[in-house]
Amino acid sequence: MKTKQLKIGKYVIVNGMPIMFPLEMMHSEVVRQAQSAGFFVLRVTAYDVDVYCWGESTSLNLRSNQGQDAHIIKDFISTISDISHKFAGSGVAGSQLA
Repeated sequence: MKTKQLKIGKYVIVNGMPIMFPLEMMHSEVVRQAQSAGFFVLRVTAYDVDVYCWGESTSLNLRSNQGQDAHIIKDFISTISDISHKFAGSGVAGSQLA
């Protein structure tokens, strides 16, 4: 299986939802409180997305919950992907909303 993309960034988990953003930003610039925070890497292939989380946010004084956070991010990406595929096939995004 060939890797198509590798993405690295920072994230926070707020109310069970991930917020992902570039390395250049501080966690505390995005939110003031979170459940967990750290760094992520996404490996995007033709068939799947693998997520790995690690580290901590010194600006929020929070650690990552590595496995749990990776699962939350992967589920979120899968849900967005499923929704976008449904809309792409329906014609809604093109002619009906223009």
